[in-house]
Amino acid sequence: MLTVALAAASSHAFVVSISAGTRSLYLQVGAGTMTGGGGRFDSGGVPGNNATINSVSVTVPAASLGAGTRAMTTNSTVTISPYDSFVFCSVPSQVYVGGFYRTPGAASNATLTVTAPSTLVSGAGNTIAFNTISWISGGNGDPTATIPSGTFVGGATQTLLSVARNTWFESCLQFNYANAQLVPAGTFNGRVSYTLTAP
Repeated sequence: MLTVALAAASSHAFVVSISAGTRSLYLQVGAGTMTGGGGRFDSGGVPGNNATINSVSVTVPAASLGAGTRAMTTNSTVTISPYDSFVFCSVPSQVYVGGFYRTPGAASNATLTVTAPSTLVSGAGNTIAFNTISWISGGNGDPTATIPSGTFVGGATQTLLSVARNTWFESCLQFNYANAQLVPAGTFNGRVSYTLTAP
């Protein structure tokens, strides 16, 4: 089994403008916290810290080793957008990723990045390259994905999205394991970190 831990209307476009305000950043990957406003940011909800680390995983039966791509599933139960409570993601197949960059004045864009280790490692010390895991980005009613689909570059930080000031963004990510090689039996683990930074 592979396990990856993830740390930090009819149309649902998803980059939208928000009002300017006190300089702040918010990033939600999987589970998040929104208090007040009925749990909706667009109704006055206030984001808070949430220490939950969600995961995605896949079990490959011995007879299917090396036989091609396998979809991964998540333990996240987040389906609705904390922006407006729209049912945006489908679980257990997709992980919600969203947030905002707010500032009172002109400023350069914020940047969403992801960092992955070189390999997933089993308890026996066997490894699988992290670049065997990819994602497809989308969301219910989302005609154009906000975060582009891609593949992890193991051992490196990747830029996923440039976030303009005073905007909210979100996507739903479906992770997949390439399953193109024979590997020893075991549970292989690795953790990726998503980071939103502003200048």
